[in-house]
Amino acid sequence: MTNIHELIDVATIRTSALLLRETKFFARSLDSRPLVAVVNGSEASVDEIHRPGERTVTVDTPVGTFEAAYMPWQWLGPGYPTVVYHHGSGERPFDFGRFSSNSFRRLFVAAGETIPANLVAVRAPFHDGSNVDYARAMGDLENFVGMLAASVGLIDALVSRASDRTGSPVLASGISLGGWAVNLHRACFDTVDRYVPILAGAALGEMFVSSVYRKMTAGPARRRPDLLREVLDFEPEFTAVGADDCAPLLARYDRIIEYDRQRPAYEGMSPSVLNRGHVTGSLATDRLREHVLGVLSAADTDRTD
Repeated sequence: MTNIHELIDVATIRTSALLLRETKFFARSLDSRPLVAVVNGSEASVDEIHRPGERTVTVDTPVGTFEAAYMPWQWLGPGYPTVVYHHGSGERPFDFGRFSSNSFRRLFVAAGETIPANLVAVRAPFHDGSNVDYARAMGDLENFVGMLAASVGLIDALVSRASDRTGSPVLASGISLGGWAVNLHRACFDTVDRYVPILAGAALGEMFVSSVYRKMTAGPARRRPDLLREVLDFEPEFTAVGADDCAPLLARYDRIIEYDRQRPAYEGMSPSVLNRGHVTGSLATDRLREHVLGVLSAADTDRTD
């Protein structure tokens, strides 16, 4: 029987699809190189990560240049671990206004206590404008691929800079879109001490093909499911990584990042599981923060043992 968590996911996507009308994912073009190949060819450079302030970064990828950004929110010093965090789809991660709502703000800024880590937020390309602008950009599969590749390239540059400045552990975490980016970094580079993907997996193309999110996908793209899987899935690369460095969190009733479909990529791991859906899970702020801080604490303990 479908429960309330699943119903909320379905209703949310159906409403979003109606609002988008013809401005759906991949409506204009399905031409793109495979995601993993584009990620492997993407590069970015960053300067200071210990001083507050938003910094724009141009990321070079095999499918063009993309503008991303990062914001060091808190730098406690080299004696503390560092968390590089990537937001979800459609979020404005640097909006900290009174009435704003984004996952970085909920998890870290509004925690009511000092998070014992250096915190750096990432903003993906196409997330500095309106949701309408974002949806229009996603009409091209290549823009979606380039967006994710640019995010991964920026994460890689930030991780490298953090490792240069501190001998403490570096964590990469993200929710939904951010979780895919984190898992892509692990699949392609695997240079982070601990990965903490939230509500994400490694069968990205499958999300657009068989989950309720297919309603957000344009008709021509839905009729070419094998192409979407070929371009976007990265399960073989992800599962080939032998390191015990990933602490995923999934939602059992998620109708977007479907548990039964995404769980196999985490074979041999012990994902934390929320008895919620995608929407209700993403709003379970205390549980999500507890998960990230638990991994953070364990990583710091491992370093000092």
